Amino acid sequence: MHPLNPFLRAFFRSTLPSQCLPVNHHILLVPTTESLFQGRDRETTAPYADLAVSEEFLSSHVIRVPGGIPPGTTSKDGANIRESKGKAKQYNTLNGRTVVVKDTYVYSNKGFKSLTQAQLLTDALFCPDMPEAQQWLVYYISRPLVGSYDPVRIIPATIKTAAQRAADKPKPTTPSASDVKKKEIASFTELLTAFPLIARQLQNGLDRTLKEFAAQFEGPVPNKSSRAPSVSSQRSNYSSTSLEDSLASLRSSVSGSDSSNRLSSLTIEPEEDTMRFALESATTAAIDLFQGVDRQQLSLLGATTDLSGPVVERMIERHVAEQLHEFILFPRICNIRRSEDLELEHRLRKMANIDVAQVGIPIEDGMRGKRDMAIRIDRAVGMFKKMGVASSPQEMIEVLLDTAKTVTATPTTNVGKPGVRPDGAAEKPSIAMTINADALVSMLLIVVIRSSVRHLHARLSYMRHFVFIDDVDSGEMGYVLSTFEAVLVYLSQDSDALRIAARKNARLWKATRNGNTTELRNMLQPDAPWIADGQVIEEAPSFDESFRDQDDSSLSSRLTNLNLEREQQLSMPNGNFAAIGGSLAHVFPFQKPPTPPPEASQPKRKRVTMASFRSASVSSGYSSPSRRKDWAETRG
Repeated sequence: MHPLNPFLRAFFRSTLPSQCLPVNHHILLVPTTESLFQGRDRETTAPYADLAVSEEFLSSHVIRVPGGIPPGTTSKDGANIRESKGKAKQYNTLNGRTVVVKDTYVYSNKGFKSLTQAQLLTDALFCPDMPEAQQWLVYYISRPLVGSYDPVRIIPATIKTAAQRAADKPKPTTPSASDVKKKEIASFTELLTAFPLIARQLQNGLDRTLKEFAAQFEGPVPNKSSRAPSVSSQRSNYSSTSLEDSLASLRSSVSGSDSSNRLSSLTIEPEEDTMRFALESATTAAIDLFQGVDRQQLSLLGATTDLSGPVVERMIERHVAEQLHEFILFPRICNIRRSEDLELEHRLRKMANIDVAQVGIPIEDGMRGKRDMAIRIDRAVGMFKKMGVASSPQEMIEVLLDTAKTVTATPTTNVGKPGVRPDGAAEKPSIAMTINADALVSMLLIVVIRSSVRHLHARLSYMRHFVFIDDVDSGEMGYVLSTFEAVLVYLSQDSDALRIAARKNARLWKATRNGNTTELRNMLQPDAPWIADGQVIEEAPSFDESFRDQDDSSLSSRLTNLNLEREQQLSMPNGNFAAIGGSLAHVFPFQKPPTPPPEASQPKRKRVTMASFRSASVSSGYSSPSRRKDWAETRG
């Protein structure tokens, strides 16, 4: 009578027993009967009970034992079981493949299409039902070693009652999203964690590739001998270049041609070129290692995730850069660009007091528009500061793109809220702000100044030269990188007007904090008209006509002419701070901008305000001449 196990029945019916001589030098790894009848191959969907009759399947489960010493027994030279416990041993199969036995598990190795493992359950001596049969050593294992095991549930045949049949009727249910949801893989580290078989095949190769790269740059970081020109040597002629002219030259350099297709003026140093070639070779080697992974595991990866080939290649490139960023790549690039970065950081510290309205950003909708602009810039500064802790050039590009999107996005307080037009009709909510290249340059300029991120030239070179799969010379990345490069070039070479404006802002705000009105008057009104005895003629806030004395009619014409002269002088392009450093109306709202001359038919009425004299009120009985007399006596 033939045995029930399909493997044993097919093995002793084949010609393989005649090839296993002597018998005590061979061991049969027999899958259990349940695993053969209740399992199938995932690729071919064939049941293992049918696959067990093939000669390839049978010979893959017969291992040769040199000397006839099975795993876990005492050797001839006296080594006991305790000494060999926990050590992995490799054995050859009858068809030339290899398996590894360690503790109570057996692993498929070389020659198998897929890497699987099975547990050693028990051993037995089996004697086939044939004349002059010899005893065979049999190790029962939990599952087959060939193919990819997929268990199949067998429902036993039972007689159910009417109540059970009614309860087992299928109910209409909608499939939940969790049943069909695939794994979300965001990085190559998460991929290796989710697929340990892929990680086991890649570990040795990746470690070897990274060590070879590190061996090329074991020495100390070389010092760059060249030194960028100092601030004083690059200082331009302040009198000939104003802030508006310098910002106009910056905007024209960016918007004059297509920034996404414009070639970068950033040159690569020889040391950077050497590291770039080595990093590209390491990335290519890592991608080749991944492509050599078992095909079954790659198919499983594609079936359970949404990853594609290009996405995995970008993950591998970023993973290699992250492993080499902290100790090799970025420190050497920072040292190469050290002189340029020190020069730029020295300049940026002197521009810390620059204001938004002084960099050419168009502000609409009055104070509300300015508040929205301030919110966007603050968020963009917080986003750009993340570049200081980025661990790869790909992450730095993502931070730069997010910064550009943040600074041009509408604040969340206005998103989704419809506005009201002047005619009363509802207006569609604005989701994003339409912005041109000039405004983006100015916004990115103020973000870079306020963020205080170091090593900007090194980071620009890092993003430009050490990203290989993505195209950083065109498209969205190329546009943002070109704009960022133009901002850095402007800050390094043509930012003298910004430094002058920032220095004057610091003086202005310091005088405001200290209450130094004399300093404020000298800065805000350098060409204001002065009366011989020290009286200053200035425009006062509007007030009721009943407050005006009737005796100052002769003085009104004098005041009108003096104020007209002051307005003409304030409108001149030179000689005041507004022409050099931009308008300061956003800082001091009480300082009114120049107004057009009043019409001749209805001259604008002015009022005289005296320094260090109390204001007139309704109960005041003093006239303008009497006030001037008292003030003169006080001065005397």
